[in-house]
Amino acid sequence: MKRIVFPLLFLSAVLCLLFCATNKSPLPSVAHPDGWREKVSEDFHGTKVLEAGYTSCKNCHGNDLAGGESEVSCFQCHITYPHVSGWTLIGASEFHGNYIRGKNWSMASCQKCHGDDYRGGRSKSSCFDCHPNSGGPEACNTCHGSQANAAPPEDLSDNVSTSIIAVGAHQLHVTFLGGCSTCHAVPASVSQTGHIDESANAEVLSELQWNRTSRTCVTECHSDAQKSYIWNSF
Repeated sequence: MKRIVFPLLFLSAVLCLLFCATNKSPLPSVAHPDGWREKVSEDFHGTKVLEAGYTSCKNCHGNDLAGGESEVSCFQCHITYPHVSGWTLIGASEFHGNYIRGKNWSMASCQKCHGDDYRGGRSKSSCFDCHPNSGGPEACNTCHGSQANAAPPEDLSDNVSTSIIAVGAHQLHVTFLGGCSTCHAVPASVSQTGHIDESANAEVLSELQWNRTSRTCVTECHSDAQKSYIWNSF
């Protein structure tokens, strides 16, 4: 009998070691400890998951973390994390830029993990790795423009054709006038009042008498012979 029991015990110990080595678990037990949701607690689950990964979370919450046998979805609190596979892929439907656009360009949810300055925060992953310009993801050309400057193309909808009113003659004007402030009130920050509002259109300084319907303006920049100049047809 002893000859049978000992090999079984040994095999069980080996399997246990293999499982523990390949499936790092942040859980001290099946039930979460009292401080599991408290950020200041030594048992805060965010700290545990950063240390060991969230593979073991799937045992109860399901492979998609949407509930599983626990019937409790991690996405009740973590709306965008863990990030889906297309989160950083430009052109993918899950691209994070699309998510931010859907939130009216608010990046508050990003700051919860990446820090108020987007330098890493609790996630220890800096947004500046992909958004190196001043302001990081809040830089003007994150949403419109290019590395050359913040003026379209691209516009907020990724358009590049000058026949689109949001693109038009932006680059021509920037080349000759030198900056956005000649025609627009440039906000000091992405969250400044009036920057992101009900209208998706950037307001033009009133003294330029911009007419969006005719797509023309009356200004000293254009001579009388050019008053029929059409913004997106040149």
